[in-house]
Amino acid sequence: MQNQLLENKTALITGAGRGIGKAIALAFAQAGADVILVSRTATELQKVADEIAGFGRQAWPRTFDLSQLDDIAGFYAQITAQTGPVDILVNVAGVIHRAASLDFPADKWQQALNVNLSAPFRLCQCFARDRVAAQKPGKIINITSLLAEAGRASIPAYAASKSGLKILTQTLAVEWAQYHINVNAIGPGYIETELTEPLVNNEPFTSWVLSKTPMQRWGTPGDLTGAALFLASAQADFITGQTIYVDGGWLAQI
Repeated sequence: MQNQLLENKTALITGAGRGIGKAIALAFAQAGADVILVSRTATELQKVADEIAGFGRQAWPRTFDLSQLDDIAGFYAQITAQTGPVDILVNVAGVIHRAASLDFPADKWQQALNVNLSAPFRLCQCFARDRVAAQKPGKIINITSLLAEAGRASIPAYAASKSGLKILTQTLAVEWAQYHINVNAIGPGYIETELTEPLVNNEPFTSWVLSKTPMQRWGTPGDLTGAALFLASAQADFITGQTIYVDGGWLAQI
């Protein structure tokens, strides 16, 4: 049963205040997990924590700016000192900036690489070091993008960081399999969230999205929870280094 899939597990989820991160956090709690919620906005996190409390699970809302790379190890150590060991790490938080590549700002390029790629790597390191030291298995899920596989103009930093996260997922999976740490990814297609609302409301853009999506709709954050639950559970113990694309058929279409 779904409500037993993650019983007695603790998950740390970044970007957990809204959108995809929030949906995964709530699904994990309903499946029996306690959840550490990480984002930059305390009010959003508290609302998610209150919902999780309604499921009878523990939630720890923690604000943190993942662009502060040198502080990640200390932040992770502080969290786990309070919550106990983390069994599942889900790297959701990300940023995107849209601009023509000829004029793309250097600071926005670096920000995307820091938040979308370097921060997940450092969290993966912290998580894996703890798991190896404790001789315990673990599950890592990285949220990449269909744009790790297909190009689109005006988002060079986002695409580069997400494709980098995809190959990082494979690299860590190979290296850490010996420690029984599974490392997988989910690649969302076009998902309707607070961040994409301006695009959803842009009629020409939505028409383009629907023309490329065989299922003829935008995805929702809830569309990703099934894949996340599966990859986090014992049902996926022999799966590592994979990316599941939740894109309504986008990448399957010529």
